[in-house]
Formats: sequence, C-alpha cells, structure tokens
Amino acid sequence: MGNEHTENNMAKIDLGILLVDFRRVAKRLLLPGILLILLLAAFFCWRTYRSYSPQYQASASFTVYVTNPLQAEVRTYNTATAEQMQKTFPYILTSGALSSKVMNELGISSMPKVTASVLSNTNIFTLSVTSGDPQLAYDVLNAVIAYYPSVAEFVVGPTEMYLLDESGLPTAPINSRNYASAVKKGLVSGAVLWLGAVLFLCFVRSTVHNEEELRRLVNVSCLGMLPAVKSYQKGKTYPGLTGQGDPYGFGESMRLLCHRVEKEMQKGNKKVLLVSSAIPGEGKTTVAANLALAMAQKGRKTLLVDCDLRNPSVAGVLGKKTTRGLADYLKGTQSADALIHSTKTENLFAVFGGRPVSNAAELLATERTQAFIAAARGTFDCIILDTPPCSLLADASELSGLADCALITIRQDCASKSQILEGIQLLSDDGLPLVGCVMNGVSHGALGKAYGYYGYGEYYRSYKNYSAKK
Repeated sequence: MGNEHTENNMAKIDLGILLVDFRRVAKRLLLPGILLILLLAAFFCWRTYRSYSPQYQASASFTVYVTNPLQAEVRTYNTATAEQMQKTFPYILTSGALSSKVMNELGISSMPKVTASVLSNTNIFTLSVTSGDPQLAYDVLNAVIAYYPSVAEFVVGPTEMYLLDESGLPTAPINSRNYASAVKKGLVSGAVLWLGAVLFLCFVRSTVHNEEELRRLVNVSCLGMLPAVKSYQKGKTYPGLTGQGDPYGFGESMRLLCHRVEKEMQKGNKKVLLVSSAIPGEGKTTVAANLALAMAQKGRKTLLVDCDLRNPSVAGVLGKKTTRGLADYLKGTQSADALIHSTKTENLFAVFGGRPVSNAAELLATERTQAFIAAARGTFDCIILDTPPCSLLADASELSGLADCALITIRQDCASKSQILEGIQLLSDDGLPLVGCVMNGVSHGALGKAYGYYGYGEYYRSYKNYSAKK
C-alpha cells in the first residue's frame, strides 16, 4: 500500500508546475546564488594563495648507447635501451640501491621527486629532479647522474650516457598560483550548490498551484478564480473593477465571485462577511474592496471596513488619503458618525483603518467594535470586513464573533498548505461558517507569468517588521 501511495503521488506531479516553481525559486535565489559563487571563488583563491609552494626543477638530457660495438651502431638497439631505462627507472629508484647512495652522499633523509623520460622514437633520455629547494634539486640531479649508470647496468646491461644538455641551478619555479583554476572551481561549486538548493526547494514547496489542489486540500467550496494582473505604480488606479479596461478578465471573474458569495450569504440571511487570508501578500484587500464594489454596483448598500489596524490598506485601494479611522474610534478619540466615508461609487461606503497600531487585537476586542458593527447592520445591506491574515495574528479571531461568515483568499503558489489549513481551522474553531474560498493571482496557463498586486511588497514587510518587534 505504501508503494502504491508513493507512485500515485509521483503520478500527480505536473512537470509544468515544477518548471514554474523552478523559475520562481531560481529568480528568488539568483542574488544569493551569485553571492555564493563569488564567496566560493574568493575562498578557492585564498586557499591557492595560502597553499602555494614554489617548485624548482633541474634536468639533464643524454643520448644512450649500448656498449657492444656491434649493437652501438644500430639505432633501434640504442632506442630500445633508452626506453628500457625509462621503464625500469622507477624500480631502480625505489629499490633503494640508487636513492640510498644519493641520500648518503648529500646527507639528506628523503629523496625529492625524480623522474625519467625518453623522447619518442629516439635514444634521448632525460632525468629531472623537482624540489622546493633549487639547490637541493640541482645537487640531487648531479648525484643521480653520477650513480645511475652503474646501478642501471644490472638491469639494462652496459650502457654509455652522453650529456646533451643540462639546466643548471634553477632560478625560477616551474609552477605558479593558478587563480584561474580557483575561480573556475568557485564557479562550478557555487553553481552546483545553488542548483541543488533550487531543486530542493522546488520539491519541498507545499503550496497550492491550481483549483484541483485546492479542492483536495480544503473541504470548502472554491467560489472563484481571479486572474493575475500586472502591478500598478503608486498614484495610479488600483487594479480591479475601477481600472481602465479589463485585459485579464479580472472584472468578470470578480462579478462571478460576487454572485456566488451573495448566493451563499442569502441562504442564512447573512450580512457581515469577513475576508481574510492565511499570510500577507495573498490579495485579501484587493478581493474585499472589489467584492464590496461589485455588491454596490448590484444595488446593495455596502460598507467596506478596514479592520487590518496593523497595516490599514483600504484607503490606499480607494485612492483616499486619511490619517484617522477605525483605530481612533476604538480608542475613543473619534465618533462613529465621522467614521463612514462615501465613495465615487453609489451605494459603496468605507471605514478606513487610520494610523497603524500594534495593539490591534485589544482594540478590536472592545465593546465599541461590537456596538459599531451592530449599528451598521441596521443601516447597510452588506458589511465586508477586511481583516489581517488569520494564521499569523489573533485579530481575525476577535472579529469572528461579529461576522456571519468568512471568505478565505488563497493566492496561487504563495502560502503553504499547512498555513492555509491553520488559518481555516482557527476561524472554524471560533464557530464562524465559511462561505468558501477564492483563488487569487492565477496565472494564465501552467507557464503563464504571475504578477503581483500593487503594494504587496510593502504590505509583507510591515508584517515582517511587526513580527520581529514581538
């Protein structure tokens, strides 16, 4: 059964989703990857600098002839003898017969590196000695030249070696600090580690990518799929029903969502809808504002209340500038009558959050909040509460007793599945019924480009800073 379950999970893996995840994770880790490569390149360069040891080489070349007069004139005999000397040299050197004589004469305890080579198809034989001490390399070379012929005679027979060329005392090292190789190692190592990290994060990502995954995760209805739209700069119209044109179909998707939410709310004569999300950046304010606008356009007198007192955003969504709002009313410094603002859209009214506060949960738990919502019920057909993320803060839970139902905003490939479930569970534990959820920021196709809504970056940072202070 376990193997079958694993195979079924593997079968569900969508290559397109993996590619999208890879692109997103790679983009997010691009700068850390570059820094990692530079750090490793610097490390390998430092190690090359610290571990560098200059090596000097002394060498001498000889022509080799056999001592037999009949064979000495035959080129092949001399060539074969030279090749035989090359092949047997390591054995002669390691046998101790040659090395012991050299070390005794020079008074050294170990031999530096000594090698022998033959120029192809010739009888030219070369001896080389490599050492960190140029004088030692030269002295060992001379000692080897002096003792080698007599030792080699027992292996290759009588030979004669005639000196052709000698390097003399080496004055410059044969090696140098290879920084190019160090940089290459850093590049390759960093790239491999970066790629491994990206692939690992892609496989461990546990977010919702499509409606099918959402349905498997939560036991609530998915009331709508809102397409991703491009970012808007500050000072320009906020994306949604109020924007110029609708190239992404956002308006139609929102109107369909409004129809379904309204239908669900009418089943129990519900008036107050709480809109939340699991984490910041999922577009709950966008959904709440546009849902309120769609309700108003259908002729329902609608009130949009910014209950996200830690990071009030409704005023910015509607293009308003205000420093006073719900937080001031809850503190007792502003009257309820001054809270409600009209908008350019008929039937749509708004209550802004005011200045950000850190004790939002305490303020929302007061009787003034209950009194305000109770009064609003008698005036408006629909009240939409834009609340903070329900899996991070207790603010949404404080409002759950005042709302009739809740709508959860889930942004594609944003919150983890555990965060989504935790948020829904917290609201359910408070006895607040869920009319459903809406999937936001849906890309057009598995490889479609996902865009963010204006203000998400600042919104997320504000929560991050607040959490850090706690």
